[in-house]
Amino acid sequence: MLDGSGQQLHGRLLGHADLEEARAFVPEWLRLSGRVRASLPVIWTRLLGQSGFNADVIEDLRRPAGSRIVGLGMAIALDERWRALMTDAPPPYAPALIYEALLDGTFQPPGDKELARLNGLGEVSFLVLHYEQTLKDLDNPDTLEQLHVGMSLFKQAHAGYRLQHLYQEGLDDQGAYLQSMGFRARTDRATQGLPDLYGLSREEAMRLLPGTPVRDAFQFTPPRMGFSPSERRMLRLSVTQLTDEQVGDELGISAHGIKKLWRSVHQRAMDTMPQLFDDAGTSDGGTRGPERRRTLLQYLRQHPEEMRPYLAPSDMAGKPARARRTVAG
Repeated sequence: MLDGSGQQLHGRLLGHADLEEARAFVPEWLRLSGRVRASLPVIWTRLLGQSGFNADVIEDLRRPAGSRIVGLGMAIALDERWRALMTDAPPPYAPALIYEALLDGTFQPPGDKELARLNGLGEVSFLVLHYEQTLKDLDNPDTLEQLHVGMSLFKQAHAGYRLQHLYQEGLDDQGAYLQSMGFRARTDRATQGLPDLYGLSREEAMRLLPGTPVRDAFQFTPPRMGFSPSERRMLRLSVTQLTDEQVGDELGISAHGIKKLWRSVHQRAMDTMPQLFDDAGTSDGGTRGPERRRTLLQYLRQHPEEMRPYLAPSDMAGKPARARRTVAG
């Protein structure tokens, strides 16, 4: 395999049909309790589709259905308490603690409206819960291919937010890998046999040259189109090349509902950026549907901010805090 086996790798969002298969990609070193491990599909089901939860799989399309996953990464947006904790006194095995709190109902990632507010203020922080892939040997070209896709998915998952911090824990030699991605060590617990926390702040990222996945995830441009939460959920799935039928199955929406969302998306995009579709027109001045969709999806892949909740600071001015949390989306 040292010359590469010709994997056919594809990255996409985690779906409901993946949950049982995905359990094998939660690393043992996290020290999850048996209760939490048994409940992971339940926890993930609650989180799927939420803006504050990123979950991506790497699949090898050569493999039979049901055993295609070769990599899995998950990250979660932090609330105010956890943001302060990770800055001031980060506990070891933070992902395990968050999983316990998710199961008990004592923690939830910020909802769409709150995340929109945090995004506008530049106070969004994500913690990578875990990343695992089938191959580990860095002398194997297949391992490097999986890592390359994993790094690309990492950037796609977090880009488009005005991030304040990104965090990830690593044990032993994982630290060197995380630092090569652009993370910086935040703790020194290796001598105790505990995972160290690695992180990067927006201020640190802006002092680095572009090129590493973590640094590049901090690039931010305010969105222009203002898609609704349901439109954004559909678009996040559609940019991974899922069919309308697959998107509808994942969201629990009928074919008619998906068509209605696409009409709304296209109209919003054309009203905001009509010049985007100049090359997708017909001779009578109209726009072909398939070409228009391809044009829009290509733009969204390059501008992930359009698929993130966002409330501009100017829209918060003069509104009481409680009211501000209700205006996004």
